[in-house]
Amino acid sequence: MPTTMAIATKTCRLLYYGPAGSGKRENLAQIQASLPPEHRLAVATSDPSREIAFMLRNGNQGDWQIFVQALDAGNEDRVADGTLPCDGIVFVCDSRSGSLDTGLSAMEGLKTYLDQFRMDIMSMPMVLQYNQRSGENILPVDRLESLLNPWGLLSFPSASARGEGVRETLKAVLSLTISHILQRDQETTTAGEGGLAIDSNPPVPGTTHPVGVDPTPAATPAPPPPPPMNHDTSGNQAALVIPVQVPRSALGPDGTGRIIVEVQVVDG
Repeated sequence: MPTTMAIATKTCRLLYYGPAGSGKRENLAQIQASLPPEHRLAVATSDPSREIAFMLRNGNQGDWQIFVQALDAGNEDRVADGTLPCDGIVFVCDSRSGSLDTGLSAMEGLKTYLDQFRMDIMSMPMVLQYNQRSGENILPVDRLESLLNPWGLLSFPSASARGEGVRETLKAVLSLTISHILQRDQETTTAGEGGLAIDSNPPVPGTTHPVGVDPTPAATPAPPPPPPMNHDTSGNQAALVIPVQVPRSALGPDGTGRIIVEVQVVDG
C-alpha cells in the first residue's frame, strides 16, 4: 500500500479503545483504504493493522499529522514519562447482547487507564461507537447509551466491516480533538504572556516618557499609621467601632478598591 513521508505543523493522536474483537482494526483498515495515497504516512510499526497515520489538510489551520492506534482493553502499557499517549479517544464496543459484559468491563478499564494520568472521560475528547450492528441479537442503541454513556457523549452506530459509521466516527473525534488541541495551545500561549512587563504609568496620548527615565514615580514615605481603633486618645472616652462589610465583587481584580465613608456627627 503506497505511503509517503510529509511534515505537518501539528500532530493529533487518536486511540481506538475497546474489547478485543469489537472492530477497532476494521475501523483502521477502512480509514486507510479510503485515504488518497499521497495522504498516507509511513509508520514504524510491527503491526500495520494496529497503527496507521495520515496527513489531514485542515484549511487555515494548516496540515496535521494524524496518528491512529487500536488498543485492546487490558493490553495497556504504562508510559514511562506519565504522559497520556493520545489526544482523543474512540471507545468501540460490540453491540451484540452477548458482548455487553465485555463492553462494560472495557469501559471500567478505560477509566482506570485514564486515572493513571490523572485524567477522566470528561476531561478529554471522546466519542463512542456501537459496532457490529449488522449481525443478530443486537441491543438497542438507547439500551447501550443508558449503560455505557451516562455522560451524554457523541455516539455512532456502525458496522465497521462494511464501512458503515466509520467515517462519521472519525470525523467527529477529529473535530473534537483538534478543537481541544487548539484551545489548549491558545491557553498555554496566553498563560505564557502573563510575565510581560507593564508600564504602570503609561504616557498621556501625544507625549512620551523621556528615554532612560523610569516612568514609575519615586516612592514617597508612607504616613504614620493611625492609632488603633480602641485607643483612648482623650483618656476618658472609648473609641466608637462601626463594622463595615464590603462585598468582594466591589473590589478590583487585584483585591483593592476605593471606599468612601460619609460620617455625620449628631448630638446624642
